Amino acid sequence: MSPWRRLLPALGLICVVAAQAAPLMLVVEGVNPYRLLAPALGPAAQPAAAWEDGYLLRSPLALALARSLGADTRRIAWSGVPTDAAGLRAAVRELKAELAAAQAQGRPVWLLTHSLGSVIAYLALAEGEGRSPVEVFISLASPLARPPLLRWLGQFHPGLPLASLADVLHPPARLGVGRWINVYTPWDPLGGPIVTAGVENRGLALTPSLPLPTPADWLLAHTLPFRDTAWLDPVIADRPGASPAP
Repeated sequence: MSPWRRLLPALGLICVVAAQAAPLMLVVEGVNPYRLLAPALGPAAQPAAAWEDGYLLRSPLALALARSLGADTRRIAWSGVPTDAAGLRAAVRELKAELAAAQAQGRPVWLLTHSLGSVIAYLALAEGEGRSPVEVFISLASPLARPPLLRWLGQFHPGLPLASLADVLHPPARLGVGRWINVYTPWDPLGGPIVTAGVENRGLALTPSLPLPTPADWLLAHTLPFRDTAWLDPVIADRPGASPAP
């Protein structure tokens, strides 16, 4: 038997293992209010800030998504303080490194982000120049829909093109992303629909407690996208390689 014929079974096994590689779910969270308020709250903020870290990773949505995909999960950790220029830049670099490693491994990625985390993710994707292993980019309550917020953030991050994002956002194909799903809730002052070709906007219903929304409604609106898992079902059903429903 020729050496090549003896290698065929091994090559076939390698191909099967590669094809069955578990997806990777990368999670990028938004602002940590306890770290943001730490100068005012003092040492009392530290335990609460540590508890808040990982809120999106522990959320019902993230747990349901990871279970449905059979995915490994990793959180891109950062300070959660929106004016932290070094921390935000470091998070962009870390996410780019994770995406590059996944692409080298031929591993599909689902990118789950909330609030300012979606801006970090967008910057990493934009800097990737269209080379991305991301099958689905999910932005929850994203300030990418709020140009005034992006311009405000740009004052604290001169090294990042945040102000330019207020004028134009690249569509999913330009970012190298299979799908971009943006989930928002009415009355959320920090998120909304993203008016960019190819972005799939999904609005969640929320009725304010009074004729006009209160701050409590704003908080509920901003967190509802990662607490409500019902909108996730059709996304999972339509994922690449999903088996048809019985």
